Amino acid sequence: MDRNNQNPQDRRRRPSRKPSKVSRRLLTIAAVVGVSIFLAVFALQSFSDLFGLNQKDQQIEITVESGMSSRQIINLLKDEGVISQKLTFQLYAGLRNSTSKFKPGVYLLNSNMSYDEIIVALQTGNEKQNTVRITFPEGMTLREIANLLEEKGVCKAQDLYNYLETANLEEKYDFVEKIPKEEHRFRRFEGYFFPDTYDFFLGESPERVTARFLDNFESKITDEMYAQMKNQNLTLDETITLASMIQEESSGHEEMGRVSSVFHNRLDNSVTYPRLQSDVTIFYVNRDIKPFLQVNDQEMYDAYNTYKCTGLPVGPVCNPGIDAIKAALYPEDTDYYFFLTDANGKFYYAKTADQHYQNERIAAQTGEVHGTDTQD
Repeated sequence: MDRNNQNPQDRRRRPSRKPSKVSRRLLTIAAVVGVSIFLAVFALQSFSDLFGLNQKDQQIEITVESGMSSRQIINLLKDEGVISQKLTFQLYAGLRNSTSKFKPGVYLLNSNMSYDEIIVALQTGNEKQNTVRITFPEGMTLREIANLLEEKGVCKAQDLYNYLETANLEEKYDFVEKIPKEEHRFRRFEGYFFPDTYDFFLGESPERVTARFLDNFESKITDEMYAQMKNQNLTLDETITLASMIQEESSGHEEMGRVSSVFHNRLDNSVTYPRLQSDVTIFYVNRDIKPFLQVNDQEMYDAYNTYKCTGLPVGPVCNPGIDAIKAALYPEDTDYYFFLTDANGKFYYAKTADQHYQNERIAAQTGEVHGTDTQD
């Protein structure tokens, strides 16, 4: 056939090529890698879900109706956010032969519970009966909080202390890195157990108890607050320490801004007023430190005692509420350097030592007097 007379379509037509062995091998490798990645991700997610790792601390109430099948219960757990891996939970519960033992009732569960904890709860019956609601008022110390938790059957006070001393909480909370590890600091996390109302399981682990308080604290401290700390030239820990003193010195939030102004004025005029001289820091030493130390540690006592140390004490003296924290960041604009309260809770403020002495004489007529003092 003449090449010049060949049909153009025939010239364009080429025999189809079969995939080479190399191409097929690459496709096989890609498929294997893809499946491996999928299985690895699934395994990692399943492992985290199995042990409740990296899950938000969130309490969730569910109702298991009478007659619900195990599949319906597992779907409920997934839909409500108690678990994230339905298939993994179904397989695990099936291996334990436990799904048939789930009981109807109202349950208060948590998204960071392990599968074992969830299964035990669903087999117990009305789990909500095994919880307790506790209100922690503003100004409670860590000792008082731990004692109340133990009294209510949540966890042992000493177990909580031990956990706080050994846990690496910096990995979970960025703000923990801002809490100094001072040699003379008694309780590092004093000030950071945010006072509020909480629901706990009876016999709850110190880890989960701590998470309730610290999660709440973290959610309350906003970016705006951090910006104001920078404006006030305060660190987070200095802010909470100052707020704890304001909390203890103030009878109510209406006085907090003015009490805060006295401390700020003294801190800003440290040459004239090197010490804050707040009575509540002495109370903390005598009530929350001395009775619980095995040895006498005068350096620690002095690090908290604002009649001895300059500026702020080494750490907070209670766990302040949000009003006290805001007062520490946004003090009233005053010229006061002194304040005191009489036995009736009335506040007296003064700009000078002479005015303060006059207030002391007036307040003394009612009985006991507390507040700042003149310099030694």
